[in-house]
Amino acid sequence: MTGIARRRRVTVRKAAGVLTAAQTASAGASMEVERSTTTMTHRMRAILRLFPLAFFALHPVNDSPVSPRKSPLQERSRRTVERILDAAARIFHEEGYAGATTNDIADEAGVSVGSLYQYFPNKDALLVALTKRHIDFATAGLTELLSGLKAESGLDALIRSVVNFLVGQHELDELHLLVMHRAPRAHEINVELDRARTHLVDMASELLALRIEDTRRRSLIARMVVATIDASVHDVILRQPRGTARRTAVDLTITTALSIIDSA
Repeated sequence: MTGIARRRRVTVRKAAGVLTAAQTASAGASMEVERSTTTMTHRMRAILRLFPLAFFALHPVNDSPVSPRKSPLQERSRRTVERILDAAARIFHEEGYAGATTNDIADEAGVSVGSLYQYFPNKDALLVALTKRHIDFATAGLTELLSGLKAESGLDALIRSVVNFLVGQHELDELHLLVMHRAPRAHEINVELDRARTHLVDMASELLALRIEDTRRRSLIARMVVATIDASVHDVILRQPRGTARRTAVDLTITTALSIIDSA
């Protein structure tokens, strides 16, 4: 073998070594990202196992028709629909979902059953409409809260405000307990809950943009934070009495959410 051939072979080997090292480093980085993402996914699953009352947990599905028969176009009709929904919320709270009837709801609203049926085919449709109204109200309030807190420099203040807002909303509104845990779950309700969850995740991801550059990782962290806060809030409302125990549970929720963000 000539000297030139030897030098060429050595050069090729060195180049191959550099390429192999680069490939190994790249593969190592990819594996590290994959391991990190897998770890986050396992953590999220663990959170959902600890808090089975998650916002987007699966429930029995009711296949009854639940779409409104028609939408109110005139102001008078809209007021009638609101009166029917207010009455339905009261009857559901007092009698329970199973014990409530459309006759009772119509009587409470001061309308005929025929008038009620013009807008809602059954009580399932009433529950779906109430759920949408509840979610729209809560989402609007949370959006307003977050827009006012964007100038806050500390995540602790932001997370604490969100958790306290959600706890306060659920304390004032018995409907969410009915929707989440006591009534048959119609497909339309799952759609509404998923819509709200997606909106919350989008807001959380936007707020985390300055802290977490990687889009995929930021989205995963946002989902984990939303799942943790939501599941914990429902658990607090259902299981913790008002007072010190509830305050401690809320503080733990805030600490857990912040630790997830810090792990990013």
